[in-house]
Amino acid sequence: MAATISAKIDNSDKNAFEYICSSIGLNVSSAITAFVKATIRENGLPFALKASDDPHIYSAENMKYLRQSIAQLENGHGQAHELKEIP
Repeated sequence: MAATISAKIDNSDKNAFEYICSSIGLNVSSAITAFVKATIRENGLPFALKASDDPHIYSAENMKYLRQSIAQLENGHGQAHELKEIP
C-alpha cells in the first residue's frame, strides 16, 4: 500500500528540483522515494548537515563582536553598511 507525503516548498525550488530529477532520468516521486529509502538505510539523513564550513565563524572573538553589535542595535546606535568578504 502506498502513502502520500505532502510538503510546501518555494516554487522556484520545486522547479529546480524537477529539472534536476528529469535531467538524471527520475521523476519527483522516485527521487523522494530514493531519499526515504536512503534515510531508512542510514538510520538518519543520508548527508551531513553543517552550519558552516568555516570553523572560525563561532570563535570567541566573532561572538564577542556579534554581542556588541546586537547591543548597539538594541540601543538605537545601528548603522547600515555594505557587507565585506573576509579573506
